[in-house]
Amino acid sequence: MGTVLSLVGAMNPLIQATSDWMHRLGRLALPCLVPVVIVPSVRAQASTVDCDRCHGDREFLVGKRDAPGEDAALYVPQSVLRSSRHRELTCRECHTGYDDAFPHQPGRSTASCQSCHGDEGRDWAASSHAVSAGNGDSPTCVRCHGAHDIVGVEDRASPIHPLNEAGLCGDCHGDSNILAAYFTDPADSVARSAVERYHETVHGLAVSERGLVVSATCSDCHSPHRVLPADSSSSSIHRDRISDTCGACHLGVVETYRQGAHGTALLAGTTNVEGHGAPVCTDCHAAHGVAAVDEAWRAGVVDECGACHERLYETYFETYHGKVTRLGGELTAKCADCHTAHGNLPAHDPRSSVHASNLLAVCSRCHQGASDRFVQYHPHGDPHDRDRYPKLYWPWTLMSSLLIGVFGFFGTHTVLWLARGVVEGARGRAEGDKR
Repeated sequence: MGTVLSLVGAMNPLIQATSDWMHRLGRLALPCLVPVVIVPSVRAQASTVDCDRCHGDREFLVGKRDAPGEDAALYVPQSVLRSSRHRELTCRECHTGYDDAFPHQPGRSTASCQSCHGDEGRDWAASSHAVSAGNGDSPTCVRCHGAHDIVGVEDRASPIHPLNEAGLCGDCHGDSNILAAYFTDPADSVARSAVERYHETVHGLAVSERGLVVSATCSDCHSPHRVLPADSSSSSIHRDRISDTCGACHLGVVETYRQGAHGTALLAGTTNVEGHGAPVCTDCHAAHGVAAVDEAWRAGVVDECGACHERLYETYFETYHGKVTRLGGELTAKCADCHTAHGNLPAHDPRSSVHASNLLAVCSRCHQGASDRFVQYHPHGDPHDRDRYPKLYWPWTLMSSLLIGVFGFFGTHTVLWLARGVVEGARGRAEGDKR
């Protein structure tokens, strides 16, 4: 035991020296070790900025901008983001440059929506709306979709919901200042009244009065992002593409149209005898004036057809049908009653409603009991056309000649008789004066 104690006593100086050495080493190493442990923790805290701490406090944001409205725009509580389509995103994914420190300074960068929505961004950049972007008048992503409260198109609160979209577009297209700045050409007259007229159309009334979300709104016809003028070949409302646009809803009608004379003529690029090209949907139904097919519309459709078929228009009004129509008759046959509305074909085509084999069935819709002899009637008979209507031309020529001859002969006879009477009367007065 004594030996052990003696050994420990002998080692005390060594133990004390070692302890002092370790203490000094710790003091030297501590400044180097602390940054290794502490600095990453500080950086981790600095890289996670709590946006809601400030932007979720309405009172804190008062006076941070120049106007109360601008202050309100800074108020973006987490509840708004969690209810939006971007709930999975973090603030700094869109607002880059704001994640290093706060308070923030103006002028930091904000990510473009196109970084995620590439196709939509490219379409917008190529559209008519992008032209006025530098003036601040152009509709942007935020202006149409919102900033932080973006919801799906199917959400009733969305600005682009079918029941809200016309009002959204009307904010600009109904603004007198914007109309005066960008729609000054006389050819823009349709665009100037587009929103106002839309609400009076079948489509607009279906939305505003009946609440039908399936009815056509602005983006259904003009496309959501690639809005182009009608004369652009890439436009969804260009003459060559308008049937595709309307056909997205009116599929059956477009299928019939494309099989008809107008559709095939449009595809071939041919014209009629008067030199007019094939009509498309908006030629007959108008772009922003689509009306219900009622009696008033049926009365006006004759004029629509007559705009291209001038000679047939004239001959129609020389017939019983045309004269009754001009007098305001509603039940008499109009163009579409005989030729159909969209699938009209030339009379020589066996599929045509006015082909000889189909005429009896067509005429019998109004004229019950019509016979084969009844359908020999020429609804557009032109007595001036000897080649197509010889049976009308020769009787008309003979009767006209007869009438002209009879009235000419008796007119001449009457004039001569009157002249003779005047001369004989003058002679009688002269002889009386001599007596």
